[in-house]
Amino acid sequence: MEVKVKRLEATEALRAVSLVKLFYAKEVSPQHMERFLSNPANYLIVAEADGNSHPAWAGFLLAYALERLKEDAHKMFIYDIEVAEEYRRQGVGAALISHVRRIVKQEEMVGAFVFTNYSNEGAVGFYKSSGAKIVNGDDLLFAYSREGEN
Repeated sequence: MEVKVKRLEATEALRAVSLVKLFYAKEVSPQHMERFLSNPANYLIVAEADGNSHPAWAGFLLAYALERLKEDAHKMFIYDIEVAEEYRRQGVGAALISHVRRIVKQEEMVGAFVFTNYSNEGAVGFYKSSGAKIVNGDDLLFAYSREGEN
């Protein structure tokens, strides 16, 4: 299986709409996706597997370039990574992470980071196998809702 990995551009908004529908079962407008993809801080990186007649979505990685206060450089926040069930354990996730690592290097970012839970053993194993290190094992995630209630 050959996998092609690339960052989607604003001109590919309709393709992004189909990706969201497939992986999240949500409808989003092409206008929303065009705005989202036009923002240089948003990275929607997709993996397509060659199929019999056309490429199929194998997975994607959603990340954001975060500006830093203490230095003139960005840090990549990997927010989500998804691989379609039929493409798992075939190198798709590794290809997505490798692509992000190339972007970090090319754009001279400080690095990249991702959050997960110890209970998500698959993700923990995957991130470790892709070269990531646990740098602070006691992090907590606090969230605020729009309404002010948790």
